[in-house]
Amino acid sequence: MPKYVDPAERRREITDAAVRILARGGASALTLRTLADELGGSITLITHFVASRDDLFEAIVDDLISTYDTELVELERDSSPEERLRILLEWLLPLDEESRAREAGRIALISHTGESPGIQRFFDAMEETMRGRLAEHVAELGLGIDVELASAYLRSVVNGIVLSRVEHPDLWPPERQREVLDIALRGLMAS
Repeated sequence: MPKYVDPAERRREITDAAVRILARGGASALTLRTLADELGGSITLITHFVASRDDLFEAIVDDLISTYDTELVELERDSSPEERLRILLEWLLPLDEESRAREAGRIALISHTGESPGIQRFFDAMEETMRGRLAEHVAELGLGIDVELASAYLRSVVNGIVLSRVEHPDLWPPERQREVLDIALRGLMAS
């Protein structure tokens, strides 16, 4: 009798492996063959759950967004608006090696956006989701400031920290990332 495989768990394993490959070798390294090798199985193992490379990018987006819906919502439970914004911003930072590798993979995709509609959809969906989440959190503060502009400011601060951490991991330990974030939040609250 064949072993039961939870489809949601398998898709998660596939997307996690894809992100690891992206982080190590960029978009050109991510093929169904390298993905199958990473997972120790056949291409059929992959295509049963993800039909194409474009589908894979959509699965990665779905996985990241669902991670927000499960992990972050739990972290934010019973928090003040200020705490919720802080939790969201820290969640976006690569504070550990796994998240740094994930961000390295995402950054590696940037130069390949014209090669595949799935890659462009990935970036569009992630940007829309993150800006939307930031706008919700900033609006909850009731600061009387332009929510979209404040969200763009915070998104650019986070993106700068992420890029700096990927480029120079030793110069951007978690403490430094949080210190820079503190400065940005103080500036936002003072406006």
